[in-house]
Order: sequence, then structure tokens, then C-alpha cells
Amino acid sequence: MYKRQSETAEIKVNGEITTRIPLLGDTVPVRAHGHFTNTTAPWLMQHMRSNHFVWNNDFSKTRSVGVGGEISIPWTRTRASVNVENIQNQIYFNEQALPAQFSGNTQVFSVNLEQNFKFRALHWDNRITYQTSTQESVIPLPKLAISSNLYFIFRIATLHVQLGVNCDYFTRYRALGFQPATMAFYNQKEVLVGNYPFMDAYINFKLSRTRFYVMMSHVNQGLTGSNYFSMPHYPMNPRRFQLGLSIDFAN
Repeated sequence: MYKRQSETAEIKVNGEITTRIPLLGDTVPVRAHGHFTNTTAPWLMQHMRSNHFVWNNDFSKTRSVGVGGEISIPWTRTRASVNVENIQNQIYFNEQALPAQFSGNTQVFSVNLEQNFKFRALHWDNRITYQTSTQESVIPLPKLAISSNLYFIFRIATLHVQLGVNCDYFTRYRALGFQPATMAFYNQKEVLVGNYPFMDAYINFKLSRTRFYVMMSHVNQGLTGSNYFSMPHYPMNPRRFQLGLSIDFAN
């Protein structure tokens, strides 16, 4: 896909190649992609006047070059991908919650692995992401993020049941803060969040056109520490019971 806006001399180019390669007597899909962008800063990043904030900036265009690849192995339930991106003149909100521009280059590298297991009624779906940024003060990232879902799928007569527990976890890092006056996220260095597993226990039911569920969200509260924050000063929801119902009335 190619897009050019002559009035602002912006360039956005995206490309993708998909093929299949031989592996262990079979073939597996492989995808490669890349992009190049050269874009101007949004108007509100350049100019703003409000009760609490005033700024007038003259930011340079932000240039980004990224490439990546992905491979999927169906018989092992495996999907792996690698991505790398170089960003020049990255615009972000600094510690004073004001727009700023880093004139150098920032590289972001990530590796993602999805591995699912199945044994009869037992399922275990996993996703692991490793990522790093060469300029943590500009683009802060948790080094490791894990999402795991362990569940059973079975039937009781005509009732379909999914019973399980899922968990989300990321390593500790200086997450973005939130400034309500500008409704924007900004970089901060005072508070570390993360290193806390957030777990839900749930049961999903499906009977004909009716679906319903019951869930105990944040079931591990009080058992794995008390630092359950997704961002500075904003804790995750405490333990709570939830239920839901969906009925399809379509013929």
C-alpha cells in the first residue's frame, strides 16, 4: 500500500510478502513485512492553549523504518514473530507532561512467541513477548510480557462448558503516567509498576443460542502482593464477581 499527501509532503509506505516454505516434510506459512513513514506532528502537539497548558512547538517530521517476519507451524500450534523498528525524531510527552522531541534515533526490538497445547479436554494457550527500547526515557517498555490461559472444554449433554483460569503478567518498568488536563500519557521516572500476576477464574457456558458466564476477576488479590497497578496511581480493579448473558434471537 502506498499513500502520499502532497500538501504536507508526508509519505507512508507499507509492504508485505507471504509465502510457504518446506519444513519437516510439510510446508508452513511465512510472512515478512516492512514500512517507511515520514510524517508531521499532529497540530495539537505543535500548538495548544488551555487553562493549564500552553505550548507552541516547531517539531521536525518523524521518520520510521520497520521490518519484521512471522512463521506459523500448525501441527505444533506455534507462531513466532520478530520485529525491529528505527524511529528518528520521536515525539512524546516528557516528565512535565509537555510535548518533546528526541532528535536522535530510537530502536525498538520485539520477539513474540505463541505456543498452544492441547491434550484431550485440556487446553493451555500462551503468549510471551520480549521487547526492548534503546531509549527508555523516550519509549519505556516492560522487558517481558506473558499471557496464559489454562482451561478445560467439555460437554454435559447439550451444554458446552469452558472452565479455566487466565493470567497476565509483565515485568516491572516505569510505565506512562496520565495527565487528565490534556488527556494524554506522559513519561515519568518516579514510579515502577509491574511484576504482578493478574488472574481470573471463569466458567463459560453455551446452550443452543444462549451463552452465559460467571467469573471471579482478580482472584489472586492478597495472595501475590499488593502492587497491582497497570500504571502509576491507577490500581487494577479489586477482586469482584461478574456474570453475563447473551441470547441470539436471529432466525
